Amino acid sequence: MLDSPAIDLPPPAPVAAATLHYGGVDQPPQALRDLLLARVEAAAPGSEITWATYYFRDPALADALIAARQRGVKVRLVLEGRARRGSVNGPTIERLKAGLGSDLRLHRSWLPGQHLHAKIYTFSGGPEPAAFIGSYNPSGGVDDPKLLRDIGDQDRGENLLVDFRDPDAVEALEAQAMRLWEGRFAFRFGKRANKAKRVGDFAFYYYPRLRTDVVERRLARLGPGDEVKAAVSHMDKGPFASQLVKAAERGARVELVVHDTRRRVSKGVVSELRDAGVEIRRYCDPDGYPMHAKFVIVDHKQVRTAWFGSLNYNFGSRVMNQEILARSADPGLVDAFDVRFDRLAEEAATRSCTGGKHVADAAMKAALP
Repeated sequence: MLDSPAIDLPPPAPVAAATLHYGGVDQPPQALRDLLLARVEAAAPGSEITWATYYFRDPALADALIAARQRGVKVRLVLEGRARRGSVNGPTIERLKAGLGSDLRLHRSWLPGQHLHAKIYTFSGGPEPAAFIGSYNPSGGVDDPKLLRDIGDQDRGENLLVDFRDPDAVEALEAQAMRLWEGRFAFRFGKRANKAKRVGDFAFYYYPRLRTDVVERRLARLGPGDEVKAAVSHMDKGPFASQLVKAAERGARVELVVHDTRRRVSKGVVSELRDAGVEIRRYCDPDGYPMHAKFVIVDHKQVRTAWFGSLNYNFGSRVMNQEILARSADPGLVDAFDVRFDRLAEEAATRSCTGGKHVADAAMKAALP
């Protein structure tokens, strides 16, 4: 019997190390919520879902998690129990308590101002493990105009999630979500625990940590010919802004897109950066949708790196909060961040913040009863 002739099959398509997903005015409403919802609905019995997040108000997503538990998925969820706007999570907490029981846990720090601000969404134990981190809070379902104005429409505003499919990356992120769920925080101040968790082209940094200047150390190396692009929703006059000023003064090109409200990024820090030669624009949306993304791209000696996650560049995130920050040198992912930044910068350049009041704030006030 003759052997069958060999068949030349095309090589399998390479699987991206990580994929950038984003929400915004150019995307369908609830694009990021629907991404998570689809993963929850696809979770098979015997698999596990472990989430840690700050705001959670989406009833459909809550119901999907409860339904997953009922069909045999192990669902663990930890939420901030004392958010800055404490009423945000209230309705969802009651819903989830009834459906998840003790698998829902609330972070309530004894230290004033210390919050669970990380956003980690992991799916493991099934044929396609996945983990998502970024800036997105599933806070849809807000029907209070004052509350919506305060926290921003997370389903329509500029947000991002990075999707990891590498099993080692999923395992690392699930382990961190589990530590948050279990309430193990003191370990963060051990020297060993402050080492970055490295997986391939990625490194994960968990806050609080002994050394908070993860991005700042890279900025301190920059000079002529180097470049920084960053979308920053929250920033104060701290080490991050200071290193951006110094980098610009040394000859690096620095471009920023920041949130339009003065509470999140003050007029003083914007003026200081502009005086140093930083190209900084406020993102103003006429419908009040926030620029909530948090990512930094650094091109240093032709080596391009991106940082992203839940970390805000202010005192609370840097010193107090439970946060996650990731670093990547994956060319495809860095390029995706670059493309998204250019779009944000172009939008910001075509919209004006006038008279000390941003257009979005005026629009939201007009909608109030």
